[in-house]
Amino acid sequence: MLLCFLCFAFGIGFSLIFFLGDDENYIPNYDEYNNKIVFWSNDFHISPIHDLKQLLIPLDVRFIDKSLSGACRLTNTCAKELYVLSNSNGMNPSKAIRKQFYEFYKNDRLMNLVDVFVCFHPAAMCELFMPFNRTIIVIASTRYELGRFSIDEWNEWNKNLRIIASDPRNIVAGNNLYDAEYIRYFTGINTTVLPSICDYTKVVYRSSNTRSEYIFIPSHDHIDFNEQILDELNFSIRKFKSSIVVKPLRQLYKFYKYRDLVRHPAIIYLPYQVSTMSIFEQYTMNIPLFFPSIDLLTEWHLKYDIVYDRTWDKALTGQGKNRSIISSYDPNSTIPDPNNEYDYSSIRYWLQYADFYQWPYITYFN
Repeated sequence: MLLCFLCFAFGIGFSLIFFLGDDENYIPNYDEYNNKIVFWSNDFHISPIHDLKQLLIPLDVRFIDKSLSGACRLTNTCAKELYVLSNSNGMNPSKAIRKQFYEFYKNDRLMNLVDVFVCFHPAAMCELFMPFNRTIIVIASTRYELGRFSIDEWNEWNKNLRIIASDPRNIVAGNNLYDAEYIRYFTGINTTVLPSICDYTKVVYRSSNTRSEYIFIPSHDHIDFNEQILDELNFSIRKFKSSIVVKPLRQLYKFYKYRDLVRHPAIIYLPYQVSTMSIFEQYTMNIPLFFPSIDLLTEWHLKYDIVYDRTWDKALTGQGKNRSIISSYDPNSTIPDPNNEYDYSSIRYWLQYADFYQWPYITYFN
């Protein structure tokens, strides 16, 4: 019995030694990146980088996408063999983590094949990549101070973003006009708009719908006004004896596919955000979209906090503020503070930059 155990233990030990020794001598094959333009990404959002890949891979660009998003399994991009950085420290890596990351990767064979670092969400992820002296592309898909919420962190990020913007190899952009203007307000950078295309849906709306329900996409669940507006909408439908049927999205589908959405006549929005990848997707799919007019949405937001994720103060704490914690880059600016949640003119001014007020062929209601 003892002899059998010793043989078993020896076999396991020998296998481990063989395995570890083999692993140490393993040389990964990076041939697919040779003589190609190579992008590196560690985003916390799967859709913006997925969209960029769909656009550039046909042009023979290669991507090293080590996603830190909680939804990374949907695109099979969850970070593997990523060292130092993780989803627990990546949103706001300390200076020690940033230094460790650079020291670990500065002579890494794969990293040395990288030509471009791209950051969507958070945009400030690109601070991590500055020491590598490669092209940096920042395309903010939401308010760019994500992960840099203290005064000192935000000011330091502004300083670094201006350094990035000053290099002609680099790009500083928003994937929507709101975020481009928001960056300009706080940094003075002439920010480019590079909208997402989202052609990866591969389905298009047809007028011959197979479902009769109009989809209602509400603001966040805790906004009581969602139920009120749906009740008022259905009351009006009955009053005018219309055959229209309106149903909330999650009442129709717990999980939906793009082909589900194009079967419906239209989508009616009570938007929780000024720009989302879902709106890009639905617009590209040619689905008719209905939004409140800018005056109506401004009024509703002031009363009911409809566009809840417009500011980080509201989104993260539930409490809006009447000013930002840092000032505009231009001390003489007459542009109202974008993070003022209590002033009608400020809210309306900034809502004009929302995607759904910039694009043609969207229908507005009062």
